[in-house]
Amino acid sequence: MATRTLLRGAHVLTMDDKQFSNPADILIEDGVIIDVDEQISSDGADVVELSGSIVLPGLVDSHVHLWQSVVRGLAAETWGREYFGLVHPLSGRLRADDMYGATYGGAIELLLTGTTTVFDFCHATNSREHAESSLNALADSGIRGLFGFCFRHRPESPVTGFDTLDERAAVLESLVEKWKDHDRVGLGVALNNIDHVEIDVHKQEVSVARQFGLRQSLHSNLPGQIALSAENGLLGEDLIWVHAATASDEEMSLLAARGGSLSITPEVEAALMGMSSAAPRAKRHHVPVAVGTDVPAGVGGNLFAQLRIARATTRTVDVQFEHLQNRPGARTSTHPSYDSMDLLRMATIDGARVLGLEDHIGTISPGKQADLLVVSTEPFGLSGGTAADFLLYQATARHLTHVFVGGEVVVRDGRHVSADMDEVRRRLDDTRDWILGLAPGSEWPTISAEMRARYEAGQGKAT
Repeated sequence: MATRTLLRGAHVLTMDDKQFSNPADILIEDGVIIDVDEQISSDGADVVELSGSIVLPGLVDSHVHLWQSVVRGLAAETWGREYFGLVHPLSGRLRADDMYGATYGGAIELLLTGTTTVFDFCHATNSREHAESSLNALADSGIRGLFGFCFRHRPESPVTGFDTLDERAAVLESLVEKWKDHDRVGLGVALNNIDHVEIDVHKQEVSVARQFGLRQSLHSNLPGQIALSAENGLLGEDLIWVHAATASDEEMSLLAARGGSLSITPEVEAALMGMSSAAPRAKRHHVPVAVGTDVPAGVGGNLFAQLRIARATTRTVDVQFEHLQNRPGARTSTHPSYDSMDLLRMATIDGARVLGLEDHIGTISPGKQADLLVVSTEPFGLSGGTAADFLLYQATARHLTHVFVGGEVVVRDGRHVSADMDEVRRRLDDTRDWILGLAPGSEWPTISAEMRARYEAGQGKAT
C-alpha cells in the first residue's frame, strides 16, 4: 500500500522555475514528490503542519573526505601544506572495519546539519574490503551518496589490496555491478592529481571511470592542469575539478566549451590553503559550481556554514575585480557574483547537476525524490529578509527540525532517528586511538621528518 505524506503550510523554496504564492503544500508518495501547490487535498495522507517553517531541497556536499571524521579538528591549526604531512599518512593506517565507523559517523554529521547527498572522496580505498565497508556505512546512515573509489596509492599503508590500476578497475567494476540497483548509494571515482602521475596514467584512469559511466573528481591546485587535460582530449561534464583557484580565464573558457565543473570548499580554501575563490570567475564563464566541506580533520560538516563563508570569499574577489576595473565596488549586473539564492542553488540543484543527479534531486519538483529540509523561523519569523536570506544569514542548527531522504525522516529535532550515538562515538574514538598509535597493539612509528616533508611537497605522491 502506498504511503502518502502531506507537508502543509510551509514557505517552500522549490529551487526550480515554478512560481506560486507561499505558503504551499508538498505531497509525497512512496518517497517521491507528487505535487507542489498552494493547497493540496490531504486525501488520506499523513499531514505534517509546517506553518512558520521553510522547506527546501536537501543540501549536496560535492567534496568531502569522510574517513577523516575519526580525527576531527586534528588539522584545525595547520598552515598551508602542513595539513598534508599531518593527515594524509593516517589514511594508510585505517583497517577495513575502521572505514565503517569513520564513514558512518561522518555521514551522520552531514545529515544532522542538512546535507542529504554527498560525494565521499575516499583517500583510504586501500582494498576491496575498505571500499565495501564505506559503501555499507553510507547505506546504513540514510544519506544519499556517491562513494569516490580512489585510484591513489598509499605508500605507507600496510594493506596491499592493489598493486596495479587494472586490479583497482576490476574491483571497481564488481562494486558498480553490486550497487547499481541501490536506491541511494552508488559509485564515483576519486582520481589522482594530475601532478601526481604521468599524463598517460591520468588518461588511463579517466578511461576506466568512463567505461563504467562514473562521475570523477580530482584536486586541482596547480596552474595549467585543466589546459593539459584539454590538450589530451579529456575534458567532459563528468569531471569535477576541486578548488581550481589557479585556473586561468582561458581554462574556465575551456570548461565552459568542452564540459566540466568546479567544487569549491570555501573555508578550507581560505583558511588552510590561502586561495582566492574561483567561483566568481567560473560564474562569469558559465561554468557550473558546487560546494563541499572537504576535510573533517580541519573544519565542520555544516554546509550552511560553508555557504556563509562563500558569500564572504566571493565578495572579496568581486571587490578586487571591481578595483582592477577602476570602479568603486558599486553594485552592477554582475557584481556581487552571488546572492543568497545563488548560494542556495550552488548547494542544491547546481550540486545535483555537478554529480549527475539532477533528474532525481536538487529541486522540489514532481517526480523527484523527497530529499527535503524543514527549517523553523521561530521565534522571530522572517522579519525583514527573504526566506533565502534567513537560511543563509540568520538560521542556526537549532532551526533545522526535519531532514527527509527519499521521503523518510532521518533527522528530527536535531537527532538522527536510528543511530545509536553512543556507539557512533565509541567507534570513532577507538579508530582515532588506533590510527594515532594510542591503542594497545597500534604502536605506529612516528611519521619521520622526511616522510612528512614528502607529503607536504607532493601530498603523498609515491616516489
